[in-house]
Amino acid sequence: MSASKKKVFISYRRALSKYAARAVYQFLKGAGFDTFMDVENIDSGQFAPIILHQIEARPHFVIILTDGTLDRTVDSDDWLRREIEHALTTKRNVVPLLIDGFNFDREANRLQGKGSSDLIARLRQYNGLNVPFDYFDEAMAKLQSRFLKEPA
Repeated sequence: MSASKKKVFISYRRALSKYAARAVYQFLKGAGFDTFMDVENIDSGQFAPIILHQIEARPHFVIILTDGTLDRTVDSDDWLRREIEHALTTKRNVVPLLIDGFNFDREANRLQGKGSSDLIARLRQYNGLNVPFDYFDEAMAKLQSRFLKEPA
């Protein structure tokens, strides 16, 4: 895979999935991916343009989804929502990582009528990868070999 295709942006809800995001980050860095994660890569400067530029600069957008991750996406100013929308608009290879049994149907039912239904519908069109706690390494190997590969 060419170096330009081994670039990944990790999107996550810090309060709920910071440890899962860090584990994914460390795996991908160890596998030779140029991986962006806000707490690792932003030093100084305005946060918004850095985030949006980094999404555009990377072909792969990995979103860490746990129960409750999408709750605040009902707010149009929510940063996770803005990241997802920007990735969809700029046609990134969106890879939802479904952590600990995350379920789109359950989240959609819980948030029904609260303004996130369109975002959830768009996001669920992408093939997600289940990442069970006890098979994390196997899921990461699959992420690398099947979900972050160079398009044919």
